[in-house]
Amino acid sequence: MRKAAVLLTLALGAFLLSLSYSPAYGGSYAYYVANWGEIGIPNLVSAILAGWRAYDSLGEASLLFTAVIGFYLLLGGKKK
Repeated sequence: MRKAAVLLTLALGAFLLSLSYSPAYGGSYAYYVANWGEIGIPNLVSAILAGWRAYDSLGEASLLFTAVIGFYLLLGGKKK
């Protein structure tokens, strides 16, 4: 199990190092203004909230859920 964890960590590290971290030209505001029609929401602020913040909130919720389950298991789970 420990070897699998080390292998997974190394694979994730290699993947993250291979990504391009250069900023997009013009920033995210310019991207949303240029591609506003693709989202299908008539208000720009709502388009940004639906297009980006929804994914961000989903990530935060899954992180919180994972932390709660981890602490639950760490503390021994349900005692009888």
